[in-house]
Amino acid sequence: MRYSVFTSKFTQLIFLPLAIILLLTSTIILTSAAETKPPEHPRHEDTNVILISLQCLRPDHLGTYGYQRETSKNIDKLAESSVLFENAIAQANLTPVAQMSVLTSQYPRVNGMISFEVSKEMVTATTLPAVLKNYGYTTAATHSSPEFFMRYDTKGNTVVNPGDIFSRGFDYYGRTRRGPGGGSIRKAPTEAFKWLQENHDKKFFLWIGSGVIHMPYGATVPKKLQSMYDPPDYKPFWEQLPIKAKNGPAKGSPAYDIFSRVYNNQFFWDFKPIHKLTDDDISYVNGRYDTGVYYTDLFIGQLLALLDSLDLTKKTMIVLHSIHGEDLGEGGRFFHYDVTDTVVKNALLVRFPDDRFKGKRIKEQVQGIDIMPTVLEYLDIPLPHEAQGGSLLPLIKGVGPAPSEFAYIDRMPWWEYTLSKWYLEFQKNDQKAPFSAKELAAIDQYLPTLQASFEQLGYPPGDIAIRNNDWKLIIRKNIGLLNKLSWWSFITAQKHDVIETELYDLQKDPLEMHNIAAAHPERVKTLKEKLLVWDGSIERQKARYNQNDQRLIIPYPE
Repeated sequence: MRYSVFTSKFTQLIFLPLAIILLLTSTIILTSAAETKPPEHPRHEDTNVILISLQCLRPDHLGTYGYQRETSKNIDKLAESSVLFENAIAQANLTPVAQMSVLTSQYPRVNGMISFEVSKEMVTATTLPAVLKNYGYTTAATHSSPEFFMRYDTKGNTVVNPGDIFSRGFDYYGRTRRGPGGGSIRKAPTEAFKWLQENHDKKFFLWIGSGVIHMPYGATVPKKLQSMYDPPDYKPFWEQLPIKAKNGPAKGSPAYDIFSRVYNNQFFWDFKPIHKLTDDDISYVNGRYDTGVYYTDLFIGQLLALLDSLDLTKKTMIVLHSIHGEDLGEGGRFFHYDVTDTVVKNALLVRFPDDRFKGKRIKEQVQGIDIMPTVLEYLDIPLPHEAQGGSLLPLIKGVGPAPSEFAYIDRMPWWEYTLSKWYLEFQKNDQKAPFSAKELAAIDQYLPTLQASFEQLGYPPGDIAIRNNDWKLIIRKNIGLLNKLSWWSFITAQKHDVIETELYDLQKDPLEMHNIAAAHPERVKTLKEKLLVWDGSIERQKARYNQNDQRLIIPYPE
């Protein structure tokens, strides 16, 4: 017993100091390692965020995505220090709808931004700026996309406060304005430069939205640049035809008034095809579109140079993305009517402050709803529980897959819905409106049908799509309604039956010219089951629609 006690005391005398020495030594080593090892990434206290949202930008019209025409030297340079996603998919084909999914990480029917006519009570989801504001960020936005700041009461035709929807969560919400002589508001949003100069010493989130690329193409590009890609000696076809058309703020700019009349590359007037678009016509449209890309790229170059001069480059995370793309003649289509890949496939670049992962290109498919979770995880800020996307950081780091194997898309019926709520309603009595007398008489019958149909539905008529990098399935759930309301049937005076099920092999047919649903019934069945399960889940979560709410509409002013 005496030996045991002695041994115990001896052990304490010898080994306790030794243990303390070892503990102190290991603590010093670990502390030294912690001081020399760089942190995983800057925490949210140290990192600014700039979100650049470019309307109608097709990735395949950028050099970094393989375009041969030199349209984007500054974006290409940004891509060299960024992570580039080759298959980023928008949640919808319309600007406010697709963008709200980016800002909330929710599908359109869930966040409530489902059309061009919404109420503030419908769109209440937590947004990225609201989260960042709660974490001490100064939040600001500046835009030249009127979809983010202009609203009209469809009954009183009066301006409604735009702060009710997109500007929630922002300390400052700015926009471009028309010049003294009028013109378009889709200009380069250079107000962002002034804001940065005045606020560069703050921790900030800045959202920059540009509408320069939007139709009418090239309208706000400086005159000396407008014709830089025109075919030699070309004159716009619509200026040579016996029609009246509002050409927009710049003569020769391809505008909606013209291209809403093009079906299958035929221009219709008085319900008859009077001009088949030539290769030069389509080349001209693409060239004018590209001037918008080029001019936007100059703006991006100025922005990046300013960040350097203000010593912000190494302190700022930059996310540059398309809001959606654009049809530019593929399949005889123009604008952003449907959920083709030319419309829903986006550019997406993420530049981290320390150039981490720079130059990495990711082929896996990602979605617009994944942007907010990625930003918040990088900043060590919790993601709102209602978010439906996932962070891309595991994919970027190479330690995990994309958040979802499939992307899900809602088609919002711009032609049908907005024709009934704005375009035809307000244009038919305009003396400059681009309609013939026969068409105006037909509109008087067509318009009430449009209005009655959508007044009852409230929500879009159910065109949905599922996509991965190999296949896309489109299901149109209400083909009877679409057949009745088809703009193409109206403008051509011919019946164009809507196809209920479309399947495309994206590897062999990236422009979706050949519907092969009939040849692949098992593939259709598998994808359709997944799509309808998603659709049912979204319907159960969708935002409330109340026709008694104050109704707001976002127009497409020139």
